[in-house]
Amino acid sequence: MDAQNLLRLSLSVGLSGLVFVVISALIFWPFEELLEGPKGERPKLKDLAYLWFYQSFGLWIGAGIIFEIAFQLRGLLPHAWRLFVLHQPFWLQATAALLFAEVWVYSVHRLSHQWKFLWQFHRVHHTLVDMTWSASSRQHPVDFFLAVVGANLPAMILGIDLKSIALFVLLERLYTVMLHSNLNLDWGWFSKIVASPNLHRLHHQPTTRGKNYAGILSLLDVLANTYEPPAPKPGSDVAGDREHKLTG
Repeated sequence: MDAQNLLRLSLSVGLSGLVFVVISALIFWPFEELLEGPKGERPKLKDLAYLWFYQSFGLWIGAGIIFEIAFQLRGLLPHAWRLFVLHQPFWLQATAALLFAEVWVYSVHRLSHQWKFLWQFHRVHHTLVDMTWSASSRQHPVDFFLAVVGANLPAMILGIDLKSIALFVLLERLYTVMLHSNLNLDWGWFSKIVASPNLHRLHHQPTTRGKNYAGILSLLDVLANTYEPPAPKPGSDVAGDREHKLTG
């Protein structure tokens, strides 16, 4: 690739990250003003730079690593297996890509809290205590690439349709921004299946860091006994029942 084409590619990649930041700001910044959680945080230039870089060059670098490893390992699979995967319906391939990625994210996230070697990288993300959309990508590069590469590598090795993987990546990136937004939102009983901003806020509190590791599928936390529900709102039936049990 000559210098001119490399420059065009770099500009395109950088622009894609900028578009992501702008879209995130247009969606989540107004919602933070309307549905603000416990504390209000405003965007910081450093956090916006993290968000831009990881959603542009970070993803492209990660994709290059994934393609290279997958290319080397895919040849070990029987040709019949690759044909079988390719002939599966799109929705099934997309579901498989989601499940592979979520199991990896949960596992490596939990390990990052329990293994000091990985915690030294992951703790950068946990400097985020007062939630805000703009800080969702406040991460150490090792932490970012470990999650992104590991989450998408199984699907690539198995030969799952790239459109399915791209759909998951887009969904996961936007959902991650929402989870870190300062939004007072919870899905009720459905939060035991899909994570909510209130659920993930608990994970970023020093007293509950050992809970709610899942990215999107909080069902994994339920199954692994690491699920911690948000405290019930004062005056709610659940809060009343809990208070009655404590005083009864």
